Amino acid sequence: MSGRVLVIGGANTDIIGFSNARLVAHDSNPGHVRIGHGGVGRNIAENLARLGVDVHLVTAVGDDTVGHGILSACAEVGIDTSSTLVVPGAVSSSYVAVMDEQHDLEVAINDMRVLDRLSPGYLDLVATALGVLSLVALDANLPAATLEHAVELWPDSHILLDPVSAPKAPKAAGILGRVSVLKANALEAAILAGIPVDVEAGPGAAVDRLLDLGVARVFVSRGDRGVYCADRDERITVDAPHVEVANTTGAGDAFAAGLAYATLEGMSLKASAGFASAVAGMTLATERTVSDALTPEVAHRLAKGLTS
Repeated sequence: MSGRVLVIGGANTDIIGFSNARLVAHDSNPGHVRIGHGGVGRNIAENLARLGVDVHLVTAVGDDTVGHGILSACAEVGIDTSSTLVVPGAVSSSYVAVMDEQHDLEVAINDMRVLDRLSPGYLDLVATALGVLSLVALDANLPAATLEHAVELWPDSHILLDPVSAPKAPKAAGILGRVSVLKANALEAAILAGIPVDVEAGPGAAVDRLLDLGVARVFVSRGDRGVYCADRDERITVDAPHVEVANTTGAGDAFAAGLAYATLEGMSLKASAGFASAVAGMTLATERTVSDALTPEVAHRLAKGLTS
């Protein structure tokens, strides 16, 4: 794999609780808890590292035990964090999630305040250190001004955008004209497009608007209904992978990483969606936020079953 990728976004400690039975509100529910490393940006970076990509992660962590643990774990899987900002006195990011009996997200709280320290000025230092990049992946945990400056700093790089969530998606509205690849769910796509969500009609209208705004390729994940993807030449749907779901946390980040890899490889729209879906499927099948079984060979093999 040729080309160097920069991921700018969140990195945190994940605390995820899995309920043994139907959740009972306002009560203590039996289950089990898994603690690990996560964050949209960090998850994308780890997936790319496992796919053999030269990947650099720029995030912000506190100068605390949690922050240094995140950086150490990144180094173990081959992520370069030499340009990450370590903030003395700050608290590193954390994400607390409760999964229902189907292993799907019921509710979550994230504390990503330290990422506000990733200013446009800090990105100037990063750009000087890293130079030319093939692709820059951005997540909307970042301040809007930082997102906008990032696309200015790397005008010749592919830009991949993950809006993260409906509340955070509007921060990325100002960079849509520079986005090469957008990965979103139907709600995030509608918000970025500035149109009402129409569940019955599907994401077509939002996708049309996003293409008009300058996004080159749009991939809208629709859960078990697969992914709706489009560019200026075609619109297609690729089936979701058939897996026994162990955990939905991290699947979207895996999908975004698969799209980044596919972009570097110059894959077609359909092949990109299939490869990204295969990577996401591997994450769905494990309680980890990133599958430790991920390799390019395995992902390519699984992708063939989705696009053939």
